[in-house]
Amino acid sequence: VKNQPFFVSDVMLEDISGALGRLKNTSSGEAQGLVARLETALQSGKLGFETPPFLTTGRMYRQLPNDLKAKLTGSDLAILKGDVNYRRLMDDRHWPPTTPVAQAAGYFPTNFLSLRTLKSELVVGLSPRQLEKLQKEAEPDWLINGKRGLITFLAHHPV
Repeated sequence: VKNQPFFVSDVMLEDISGALGRLKNTSSGEAQGLVARLETALQSGKLGFETPPFLTTGRMYRQLPNDLKAKLTGSDLAILKGDVNYRRLMDDRHWPPTTPVAQAAGYFPTNFLSLRTLKSELVVGLSPRQLEKLQKEAEPDWLINGKRGLITFLAHHPV
């Protein structure tokens, strides 16, 4: 999470406890169970949140400082949220949309899960069939209009 605001939708450390509190106070047993598991993982150290200053720079993830790279290498999973983080992960290059995720971001030091709303003309990992369908059926500005989301997962090792 960010140590200071960088973009309007950035997640700050204080947002985590607020989100967990809202989930805990719902009537959903599943949400309450999720919060219980997350709190247990936080207390045991299996789950943690970091606020590295690198996240509020304009540098690409390929340029991770050695200390942060080492910390990520020892982690099971990094979760990246947002279009800017996705662009930084993919070097903000206009890859062909069918470029394999491992080709564009295989350098990242651990497994990652990227969650984003499409707001920029950058996407990788689509099959030729998916791309063809989107080009035929989606609105012309589907890559940038914010109406679609993308979940990208890349595994270097078992989670």
